[in-house]
Amino acid sequence: MRRLLVCVCVLLAFIAVMEARPKAAGDQKCKSGPVDLVFIIDGSRSVRPHEFETMRKFMIDIIHELDVGRDATRVGVVQYSSQVQNVFSLKDFTTHQQMVKAINEIIPLAQGTMTGLAIRYAMNVAFSTVEGARTNVPHVAVIVTDGRPQDRVAEVAAAARESGIEIYAVGVARADMTSLRAMASPPFEDHVFLVESFDLIHQFGLQFQDKLCKIDLCIESDHGCDHICESSPGSYQCLCLPGYTLNEDGKTCTAIDLCADGKHDCEQICISSPGSFTCDCNTGYTLNEDKRTCTMIDYCSFGNDSCEHECVSILNGFNCRCNEGYTLNEDKKTCTMIDYCSFGNDSCEHECVSVLQSFYCRCNEGYTLNEDETTCTMIDYCSFGNDSCEHECVSILNGFSCRCKEGYTLNEDKKTCTMIDYCSFGNDSCEHECVSVLNGFNCRCKEGYTLNEDKKTCTMIDYCSFGNDSCEHECVSVLNGFFCRCKEGYTLNEDKKTCTMIDYCTFGNHSCEHECVSVLNGFYCRCNEGYTLQEDGKTCQADNLCNVVEHGCEYQCVSTPGSYYCICPEGHLLQDDGKSCGSCRSSNIDLVLLIDGSKSVRPQNFELVKQFVNQVVDQLEVSGHGTRVGLVQYSSRVRTEFPLGMYKSKEEIKAAVMKVEYMEKGTMTGLALKHMVENSFSEAEGARALSRNVPRVGLVFTDGRSQDDITEWSKKAKEAGITMYAVGVGKAVEDELRQIASEPLDKHFFYTADFTAISQIAENLKLNVCAEESQGEIEVKNPCACESLVEFQQATMTTLNQLNQKLSAMTMRLEKLENQLLTRK
Repeated sequence: MRRLLVCVCVLLAFIAVMEARPKAAGDQKCKSGPVDLVFIIDGSRSVRPHEFETMRKFMIDIIHELDVGRDATRVGVVQYSSQVQNVFSLKDFTTHQQMVKAINEIIPLAQGTMTGLAIRYAMNVAFSTVEGARTNVPHVAVIVTDGRPQDRVAEVAAAARESGIEIYAVGVARADMTSLRAMASPPFEDHVFLVESFDLIHQFGLQFQDKLCKIDLCIESDHGCDHICESSPGSYQCLCLPGYTLNEDGKTCTAIDLCADGKHDCEQICISSPGSFTCDCNTGYTLNEDKRTCTMIDYCSFGNDSCEHECVSILNGFNCRCNEGYTLNEDKKTCTMIDYCSFGNDSCEHECVSVLQSFYCRCNEGYTLNEDETTCTMIDYCSFGNDSCEHECVSILNGFSCRCKEGYTLNEDKKTCTMIDYCSFGNDSCEHECVSVLNGFNCRCKEGYTLNEDKKTCTMIDYCSFGNDSCEHECVSVLNGFFCRCKEGYTLNEDKKTCTMIDYCTFGNHSCEHECVSVLNGFYCRCNEGYTLQEDGKTCQADNLCNVVEHGCEYQCVSTPGSYYCICPEGHLLQDDGKSCGSCRSSNIDLVLLIDGSKSVRPQNFELVKQFVNQVVDQLEVSGHGTRVGLVQYSSRVRTEFPLGMYKSKEEIKAAVMKVEYMEKGTMTGLALKHMVENSFSEAEGARALSRNVPRVGLVFTDGRSQDDITEWSKKAKEAGITMYAVGVGKAVEDELRQIASEPLDKHFFYTADFTAISQIAENLKLNVCAEESQGEIEVKNPCACESLVEFQQATMTTLNQLNQKLSAMTMRLEKLENQLLTRK
C-alpha cells in the first residue's frame, strides 16, 4: 500500500506541471516519500526537433514539481533510438538546476526506435545500485514514445515489472496502443496514456492533480470546473489549462487557436495547440533552426543513396546519374558501360570487345588478327621452329602435333618416335624372351638355356651331364652350373663336394636333461647313473626326489614316481602352502561383494565403503589357487567392477577397489542379486567349477530399502549353494537384510546406524572357516596312506549313519501316512 501511495504521489508530481495551474508564490511543493524515477525518452528520427523541445520542457516541468534530493526523490534520464544513451544517472544530480542543465544539453540520436533495448538497459543498468538506485524505495519508469517499437517489448517489460519497476507508458500521435499496454504496469487505465501531439503531453495526468497533496474543497464538493479546480481556505476557483480561456460561466474553457487568428509566421504549415502553435513543413522539406522557414531535404547528404556514380537530390527523394559513357541499370543505382558491340555494326569475324565509347575486334585463341583488324587467320605454330618433333611437325588449332614416319609410333613425350614393338602385341609365343626386329620378331632364351628346334621354347643346360662334377653323393644341375647335395642325415662339407653325418646334439635344442647321443637322422637322451629316463624321453628322475630336492616339508616328505608330497602327523592338517601343518586350515573361497552405489550413500561415505571392502580383503588368503574376489556395484543398474578371475593378489584387488567410481541414482538390490547368481559366479568370470567344491560366498552391503523385490533372487542365491552375508548401514531395512543372509543369522547378518562404524563390522566379519566346516579345495593326499584310509572309513561310517537316520524317519512317515489312509477308509 505504501508503495502505491508513493508511486501515485510521484505521478501526480510530474503530471501537475506549473503551467497547468497557477499557484501563489508561497505554495509549497507536494511532499512525498522517497522514490527513484527514470525518464525513458524516444529520440528516434520520427520525433521532430520542435517535438523533442516539447518533450524536453515536459521533463523540466515535472522535475520542478518534485522534491528532489539525495534522501528524497532521485531522477535519471535515458534517451534511446537504435541505441541507448544514459543522459544522467540516479546518483549524478541532487538539485533542480543540475538536472535542468543536463536535460537542455540533450542532442537527439535521430535513428530507429529500439524501445525493448531501452527497457532492458533501464532494468539492468539505470535501476542498479551502481547507478544510484535504492533497494528500499519504489522504482518508477516513465516511457515517452511517438511510434511503434522496432524490437520486442512484451517479454523485457514483463521482466522489468517482475524486478519491481512500475512502468508508465505515454504515447504521442503515432504511438501504438498495443505496444503501450504491453509495456505498462496494470491497471492500464492508470498507467497507459495516449495524446494527439507533444504539445498535449503535459496534460495526461490531470485526472490525478487533485490528489497531489491534501484533501481540499475541490475534492469534497461538486465544483463543476471544466479543467482545473483550485482550492483556497474555505473556497475554490476554476482555472483553464494553458492555451485555453475561461468562459463567462466561470467553469468551462475554450481553446485559443493562434493559427486561425493569423498570429503566426510559419512559411508552410501552422499546427495549432491551445494557446500556442508550431510550424511544420510540407513533405520533402525540413524545418530550419528558426522554427518558421523550410528547406528542401537533401536526401543525397544522408550517405545512404547507394548510387554507384552520382546522386542527384529531388523533392521527396533522389535519383542516381551515371558518368558519360555509362548507362543506368534497372536497379536505378548501379551503372554499366555502354556496349558498342551490341549495335551490330562491328564486322568482326570472331569477337567484338567493347571499350569506353568504342570497340575493337579480337580473335579466338589460336588465331591472329589480320591487317584489316577485322578477319582472323589460324597461327602456324610449326613455322616458329621450336616444335622439337623428331620426324614431322603438323600445325593444329592453338598448337601443333608431331607425327612419325611409317613403321614408328609416337612416344609419350609427343615428340620422339620409336620403332613398333611387335613383341608387345602378345602373340609371339616365345617361352622366355621376344626380340623385336623391323617388321617382325625373334625368340631368345635366358642365360643358361638353349633354344629348341621349334624356335620358341627353351631347355635348361644340364651341367651334371658333362661328367666333371666330382660330387661324393649327388650332382644337382642348376641354372648356369651345378651343386653337390648330400643324402638325408648328412651335411655338405666346406669343399662343397664331400659329406659328413649331422651331429644333432650340437644344435643345442635337444632338451636332454643329462646327456645327448647323436645317431643318423636324429638323437636320443641318456640319464646319468642313479636316474631313470622319463616318458618324455628327455628328463631324468631320481629314484627318491625327497633325497635330492629341498622339499620344505614341515613334518615328512613322501616320494612318488616323478613327484613328492608333504604329510602331517595324526591330528594335524596340511596348510594351504602344502608344506606346513596346523590344527585348522583357512578354506579357499570364491567371494563376490555387492556394494550399494545409490545416491543416498553420498561420495564421502562411498569412500568408507571401499575401505570396508579392503578390510575384508585383508583377512583373506588371496591367490590364483586360493581365495578369489570379485566386486559388483549397483544402483539403478548393475556394473561389474572386476570379476573373480581378474586379480591374483591382495595388492591388485585393493588398488582396483580404490579406483572404483561412485555410480549414484537408485537402489536395485534384487537386480544386483540376479546379476550375481547368473553372471558373477559363472566360470566365464573366474568362478571355479562346482565339481571342485570351492565354497561360494556373497556379501551384500546396502544403506537403504531396495526399490525392487529381493525375495526371488535371495532364495535362488541360497539354492545355488552361495553362502550369503548381509551388511546394512543407516536406513537399511533389517527385514530385507535377514531375508538375504544365510542361516544362522547371527553369523551372517550385520547392521550399524553409522558409516563410521562399518570398520568394526569388517573386523568382526569372518569369511574363512576351518576345513571340517568347508568342502573347499584341499591338498590331495595319498589315498593308500594309513591316515587316509582311516579318514575314509570314518567318513563312510558317518555317511551311513546319516542315511540310516533319514531312512528311519522316512519309514516312520510312511507308516503314519498308511495309518491315515486306513482311518479314512
